[in-house]
Amino acid sequence: GNSTGSASTNSVLTISNENGATWTCGFSPFNSSDTLVSVGFVYEPLVYVNPLQNGATTPMLATAWQWSNNNKTLTFTIRSGVKWDDGQPMSAADVVYTFNLLKKFSALDLNGIWSYLSSVTQTGSNTVTMTFNQPAVPDFYYIADQTPIVPQHVWSKIANPVNYTDAAPVGSGPYVVNPC
Repeated sequence: GNSTGSASTNSVLTISNENGATWTCGFSPFNSSDTLVSVGFVYEPLVYVNPLQNGATTPMLATAWQWSNNNKTLTFTIRSGVKWDDGQPMSAADVVYTFNLLKKFSALDLNGIWSYLSSVTQTGSNTVTMTFNQPAVPDFYYIADQTPIVPQHVWSKIANPVNYTDAAPVGSGPYVVNPC
């Protein structure tokens, strides 16, 4: 490694598997046994919520959010200029697609967000509006931080996303996985 602190455009950081288990070559963010190696590293959430700092928030794929309708509506402004690893642009449509994918395939909804979520729609070129069947401020962590966003152009072509291993994930996060 280079210890001077200078960076190269072709630098590679290799992360070893320190958990003592064999790599499964599965990186689906909706498989509970794979989430530790894919969520945050490959697939990013809308907002990072830090439980160690009293829920301090850091914008990720969303730049802003606003509650309305007695805390039963949450509108996110989606960050522009984000690209998936394959160069395709990430958009509000990907966010809507991800949440509705969890509704369509309930086995992917690891946190049960659709038990209180009523709808997720794109309400502007870069806005996504979520409606809930009750005031949902306490559920912000699961909606914003614990729901990794996936690219519609990749996941919409998967016949059975419940059993999809995702050996060559296409995400928006800082790490790219070499296909197994």
